[in-house]
Amino acid sequence: MKNLLTGLLAIFLFSNIVNAQEDPEKALGKASKALAAYAQNLDPTNNDAKLKEAVQLIDVASAADVNKGKVKTWQTRGEIYNALSDKDLTNMFKNPDFVPEYPNAPVVAAEAFMKAIELATKKYETKDAVKGLTEASGKLNNIGNSQIKRNDYAGAFNSLLMVMNIDETVRKNGGSPVIADADMANHKYVVAFCASAAGNKDAAGKLFKELYEAGTEESAVYSQYFDYLYQSGNHDEAWKVFDKGQSKFPASTEILFSGINAKIMEKDYDALKKMLTKAVEAEPNNPSIYSALGNVYMSLFNDEYAKDSNSEIAKGYFDESLKYFNKAISIDANQFDAIYSIGSLYFNKAVEMIKIANALPMDKESQKKYKLFLEESNGLMAAALPYFQKTEGMQPNDINTLIALSEIYARMSELDKSKEFKTRLEKARAGQDVGGSYFKN
Repeated sequence: MKNLLTGLLAIFLFSNIVNAQEDPEKALGKASKALAAYAQNLDPTNNDAKLKEAVQLIDVASAADVNKGKVKTWQTRGEIYNALSDKDLTNMFKNPDFVPEYPNAPVVAAEAFMKAIELATKKYETKDAVKGLTEASGKLNNIGNSQIKRNDYAGAFNSLLMVMNIDETVRKNGGSPVIADADMANHKYVVAFCASAAGNKDAAGKLFKELYEAGTEESAVYSQYFDYLYQSGNHDEAWKVFDKGQSKFPASTEILFSGINAKIMEKDYDALKKMLTKAVEAEPNNPSIYSALGNVYMSLFNDEYAKDSNSEIAKGYFDESLKYFNKAISIDANQFDAIYSIGSLYFNKAVEMIKIANALPMDKESQKKYKLFLEESNGLMAAALPYFQKTEGMQPNDINTLIALSEIYARMSELDKSKEFKTRLEKARAGQDVGGSYFKN
């Protein structure tokens, strides 16, 4: 992949291609002279032609078999691409918003210096290549940080991972570390974070594992490594990491919430209640926690009510769910999830009552119950309505809200409104904007 990127960079950097008849051995010497001419100019930033020429010539020279075994080829290539990277860094220092034109240049430089070290037979050759590598690492750090600021996590991962590779090579060849021992864990964590953010889960997992096994003091490593293991299907090992993280960092909500998310997927409501209660103690003013607790009890209610509509346990779950959703709203009046969930709590119970009513036999006594069930279900639909009206005002394109509104208005025989929300629902499902909130018009 890196070789491919190197080739692509050479293709796209410049439109002027060196004459195909250029002698590769002579091109190597010419490339070195062009770089010297560029560097000797008092204002190299305005002497782009010489640097472009140097890049074109070294690409020809380094591609030729006759030059591939020469230390000079790779040392020269590294120096030229380091100079190319300096152009970007100069512009970045002048303008913090500048986006590097050649972000891969220091990577190309580093790979060239590493090749020079492989071929070196003399101490000065190794020393020169190590010096070039060290310079490339500084450029990669700057470009990597710039990529993080621009949310280019894939680019940052490549840049900062190369710094780690450079550090290993430099140390092996007698140079001073480019990453201080005290900073290595933090650097590795940043690289792992970038890998995860870029979707490179396996690379992130490998780095988080290394940090975890080294006994990191960064609690986020435990939560991230837990997530990686759990999502990879290694649940038993994931929960071992969770338990160890909880023991080492008892106050870490990040680790706790990783476990909560997993238990939500497992629908392990007993464990969830305990975890969320602990989360409330840690963050008593976090409305999302109360909303999550409300959802736990709503799920428990739905399961119990489906088994026995007269269950006192189900009634208790319903009341607990409502209590936690209202608590979330008392902290944040615009807590969408909690507002929507209260509507769902009433709505879902109404739907279950209708199912029970429809399953009743046709005898006189059962039909009295049928009527009572319908009356109560209509009352629940009416109770749900203002919550869905509120969420529609907050997120007009929310599909679940539109479904609920169309069905409630149909149940209430307000057919024009039901039709309106069915039309909006069709648009939302098709990925179209519904045209703003109905209840704000």
